[in-house]
Amino acid sequence: MANQWMVCGLLTLGAVTVSGCAQAVATADAMPAEARPASSVAAMAFLSKAEAPTLARVKPPGNPRRNHFYIKPEDLAKLPVPQQPAELAQALAAMQVGNIEARQEALKAKVFKDMVYVRGGSFMRGDFASLMGIDGVSRMTSKEDDKVVKEITLSDFWIGKYKVTYAEFDVFTDATGRPRTGSTYGGDVRQPPTLAARAYWQEAKNYCQWLGQLTGLPMDLPTEAQWEYAARSRGQFFMVATADGNAEFGKGVPYDKQAKLISPFNEMSNYPVGLFPASPLGLHDMSTNGVEWVNDWYAEDAYKTAPSMNPQGPATGTHKVVRSGTADSPLIGSTVHRYKDDPYPMEKDDDTGKLVATPSSYMPALRCVVTPH
Repeated sequence: MANQWMVCGLLTLGAVTVSGCAQAVATADAMPAEARPASSVAAMAFLSKAEAPTLARVKPPGNPRRNHFYIKPEDLAKLPVPQQPAELAQALAAMQVGNIEARQEALKAKVFKDMVYVRGGSFMRGDFASLMGIDGVSRMTSKEDDKVVKEITLSDFWIGKYKVTYAEFDVFTDATGRPRTGSTYGGDVRQPPTLAARAYWQEAKNYCQWLGQLTGLPMDLPTEAQWEYAARSRGQFFMVATADGNAEFGKGVPYDKQAKLISPFNEMSNYPVGLFPASPLGLHDMSTNGVEWVNDWYAEDAYKTAPSMNPQGPATGTHKVVRSGTADSPLIGSTVHRYKDDPYPMEKDDDTGKLVATPSSYMPALRCVVTPH
């Protein structure tokens, strides 16, 4: 049986070293299929393969509509205040009450209900603007690391409908005896449970793999290719992952001042998940509400050297790839834009001068995938 490494110290704020209390833990999804418990194989049968009707009905706009980034205060006041779907709000509330066993059962139920089926296929990964046939448009992003556009083929998988929230991540930390995450500097303020959970890369991966053990599903962070294929609703030419592929502030994504209104902390990039309509595939917040970790190490030439079938990214690196965007990042091209982040950033403490871990509440968000073996 293979081992995965879990770095316990990663969730401790303050003066902590990366070596922390690393320990090896065996994970079910590291086993060959024939060696996994019968429940692991049987669990796959409970995942739906139904596809959202919008996937066939909504097609990418040839040239996405974009309204002006500025909205007058009087017009902003007229915009409806978005609310989380009642079913989502109820599921998150159920994870915050009762004993840990009951909370884990509530989390498991949400996982099986919210996993969105993504039928495999081939797509042109990367900045596809030059393939769109729009006069004078040859690129969506200013980056060069997404300009090698070549066909990639992926097998079927499932991906979370929403970014993982603190309500869900708290079940993981409580069940495994870790300190809760989401505290800001000094630990005096904690993020509300309905917001997207932020975590160091290893703990994000640990969460997905722990969730795999809990549910019997082969779960992990998505590969970069899986993330982009899903964000583009099975690899179609969607430049932004809104309900109709257009970038209209105040409708499919929040205008910056609107984001502040719906944020518990009056911040542009931190508001409850699921407030805006899903993409044609059925996914929320793929272009905004915080960047997300993926499994891959970052390399500028990763697209050039990647295999064409189920690419996993470079074998090693110093930074991890993050995707998606925030309320103040470019919308057009958010489905292809590549970012990178330190998986465990350190900074100098102003009082002691020592290197300490950056609070996890400033890290990227996450969502998990199920990839059949």
